[in-house]
Amino acid sequence: MNTINSVKSWRFESVLGWLKKHRTLALKIAFPALIIENIFTGDKPHELFPPGVSTMAVAGVILVVIGAFVRLWARGHFVKGRLFTTGPYALVRHPLYLGSFSVVCGALCQLNDWLNWVVILLLLVVFYGAAIVHEERALAKRFGREWVLYRAEVPAFIPSLRNWSLMQKGRWRSKVFLSTGELKMTLLFLGLPLLIELVEDFIFEGLLYTKNIS
Repeated sequence: MNTINSVKSWRFESVLGWLKKHRTLALKIAFPALIIENIFTGDKPHELFPPGVSTMAVAGVILVVIGAFVRLWARGHFVKGRLFTTGPYALVRHPLYLGSFSVVCGALCQLNDWLNWVVILLLLVVFYGAAIVHEERALAKRFGREWVLYRAEVPAFIPSLRNWSLMQKGRWRSKVFLSTGELKMTLLFLGLPLLIELVEDFIFEGLLYTKNIS
């Protein structure tokens, strides 16, 4: 019986590990595919700039900036070999995933198609949900009681201000942040709304212009 349980546990861990490893790849494939689908169906993204600026596009930019900041903040609180509990980790156990979720929702706000929300949110639940379970199981094995106490105090995904004092104890370190490679991700995230706007301008407006000419 123990052998069977061990095999099942190993298979479960393998599936979780595979989903975690490919979580960003799933989004990298899904987003371009959905944008191409939007082009063919004529679902033009919301305008980001005047004169036709859209409230949804502005809201999307705000969410992207917030998400990028949360990730930037979290990366500077990494402490090698220790359980991360300061900065945003005092408010939520997975600030990096929370930041990514905010960025993705911001991009979805700018895109103008309900199908985008269904597909992307489903991928987030499956791939990022598996990543969270995988990481928490690993942390439980590595840190034992320290992790149990931390998990009891800090929510997984919805921030809580109960540990405000602990959040203030940690010091954000630029060297740690730069060593993680997060700077490239931050710039990529901040450039995402502009990229979507370029798609709107050069593809959708170009197609509209061509139709008017013909």
